[in-house]
Amino acid sequence: MKTDGGGWTLVWSYKFTDYEPFNTGPNAVTPRANWSVNNDENVPVSTTPPMNETDYNAIDFQLWREFGKEILIKSNINNWLVCSPDTGSLVEWQDGNVICKIVKRVNNLCPDGPPPTDFKGAGHCGPRLKGGVGDKLYYYFDGCTGKHFPTHDPCGQNADNALKNVENPHGNIFVR
Repeated sequence: MKTDGGGWTLVWSYKFTDYEPFNTGPNAVTPRANWSVNNDENVPVSTTPPMNETDYNAIDFQLWREFGKEILIKSNINNWLVCSPDTGSLVEWQDGNVICKIVKRVNNLCPDGPPPTDFKGAGHCGPRLKGGVGDKLYYYFDGCTGKHFPTHDPCGQNADNALKNVENPHGNIFVR
């Protein structure tokens, strides 16, 4: 993996429970990593290392920090991000600011849109990257079917702006 200088380890590969229509309650990421979130999650949990980007599994979350603190979010329906910790960190499960940059634009809906600036973890159906005008969601790794949807919005509007009509829609998280 050579993106942004390389050195990445694949820690999670996910797909969606109901990609069409994307922004409905039954849609969630699956499987989810074994992070600590509320009791509403109802998709399978994985602690099996993914063998490749379409082997939908996740390394035990407690081991992610052994690979580093920076994350690369790679999705075929949303922009790819590299995020470094500031006061917040997905790998350390610490709410706060993150320093993210867009390393590949997958969706040109918002070509001038800034990347997210904030990480939130605990108390929801999965971690969230948010920021921008109105502090809205770019990525919400929602593991609950029935309440929200797993936002993959390049515009940071918590809207259904993910790329449409994609064969095998999925995403990955890498750590270095």
